[in-house]
Order: sequence, then structure tokens, then C-alpha cells
Amino acid sequence: MRKSFLWWYFLISLAPKLIAQTASQSSYLFIQHLIQTNKNREALFLLNQTNEITQADTLNYLKGINYYLLKRIDSAALCFDAISSQSPFLVKSTCFAAINLAYSKQYFAANQIFDKLPSDSALAYQPLLNTIKAGNYLLMRNYKRFDSLAVFLNTNDYRLTKEQERLLALNKLAKQQKNKSPLLAGCLSAVIPGAGKFYAGKKGAAMSALAACTVLGLATAESYYRTKSFKSPQFITFGTIFTFFYVGNIFGSVYSIKQQIKSTNGRINNEILATIHVPIVRFFK
Repeated sequence: MRKSFLWWYFLISLAPKLIAQTASQSSYLFIQHLIQTNKNREALFLLNQTNEITQADTLNYLKGINYYLLKRIDSAALCFDAISSQSPFLVKSTCFAAINLAYSKQYFAANQIFDKLPSDSALAYQPLLNTIKAGNYLLMRNYKRFDSLAVFLNTNDYRLTKEQERLLALNKLAKQQKNKSPLLAGCLSAVIPGAGKFYAGKKGAAMSALAACTVLGLATAESYYRTKSFKSPQFITFGTIFTFFYVGNIFGSVYSIKQQIKSTNGRINNEILATIHVPIVRFFK
């Protein structure tokens, strides 16, 4: 009788814990279902309202995933970064935190976040971490640090090979843009109209600028030759137009190089972000 009483007492005392665990598991599975069906706003609403998921790491991880899928990158990075070093979600969350910080242009912080990983956890994913770090250094245009990691971008892991090769190619392209000089383009166009735009790779615009400045320059010289006066209406008219085109040709060349560098660097940065993003999804999907 006493044994029976103790048994029932044990079951009754254990019941609240079992109910809580069951409720927590049900909530987790339902939120996972919402994530899989792209109902991320609904999932976030439940996560912010529920008291059933009491494990902080699980809660932060689920919030981070939903913020990430909604492209709310700052909120996603904060949630992923809040996960403790004992969590089974640690490596995955750290990688996703890094890519969200990279999209926020916090490249240094994106690499620094890997310092929280225990050495044993980091070792198992070192090729992936090297790829992400190298991409962030390239986004910072820190070529020295990129080159120090480039020697490790030769893994035979099929999940990384394509992206590592692309990073090496983007590194070369970024270095080429570094050597472009707006000042040199302006000086070239000052000596030979259109030469700066030719330097920028705009051959059609270079020929147009050269032709316009040549025709207007000859017209200005002819007007002076005929009138022998700098104050004649013809000379002033053609001289003003020639000066406008000549100065515009110089500033246009400088602007062309600046815009080319900005546009190309923007494209390179977008490709770098995609290149380090894809293997993260591939590893942890």
C-alpha cells in the first residue's frame, strides 16, 4: 500500500514537468511548420507570445531564423549572437549571425563573432569558417588578411570548391579596380580631350568628346584668325562653348572613373556576399 502511494505521488509530482515538456515540443513543432510554410510573421508573433518554449537558446534560434527569412538582418544577427556556447545551435547560429552582419556592412564584427566558437566546434567547420572570413576581409578590401587565408581556400570539399574559386577571382578583380585613378583620368582628358574616358573604357564617349572639342577649338581659332580680336562676338561665343565642353570633358572623365569604381565595387561586394552566403545555407539547410 505504501509503495503504491509513493508511486502515485511520484507520478503526480512528475506530471507538471511532463506536461510542460509536451507543450514545449508541440509549440516547437508548430513553429517549425510555420517556418517551412513561409509564415514567418505568424511564427514570430507566437514566439513573442508563448511561454511554453522556456529554453532561451531555442527561442533565440527560432526568432533568428524567422528574422533572417524576413530579411530583418540586424534583428536576426542579435538573436543568433545571443545563443550560448553550450547550445547545439551554436555553429549554425554563429555562421548565420556572421552573414547577417556582413549584409549590414559590419564586416569586422562578422569575423570577430567566430572568436566565441570553442576550438573543437570550430575545427570541424574550419574550411567553411575560412571561406566566410576570407569573404569578409575582401569586403573590407583588406587584401593582406585575405591573402593570408587564400592558402586555405583549396579544400576538396565539393560544398565549397566553387565558392572558394570565385572568391579568388573576385580578389583579382577588386585589386584591378584599386589601380584606377580619377585624377589620372582628369589629367589625360586635360592633355587630350576624351583620353580620360578612353582610360575608363568608354571608347565611344571618348571619340565624341575628342571630336566636339576639336571642332569647337578649330572654330574658336578661326574666329580669332578672322577678327584678330579676343573681344569679337564670334570669338567669345565659340570660346565660351569650347571652354564649357573642354572643362566638362575633364570633369566627365573624373566622374566616369568614380562611377565605374563605385558600380564595379558594388557588384563585386554583392557577388562576395552571395558567394559566402550560399555555402552556409548548403551546410545547414
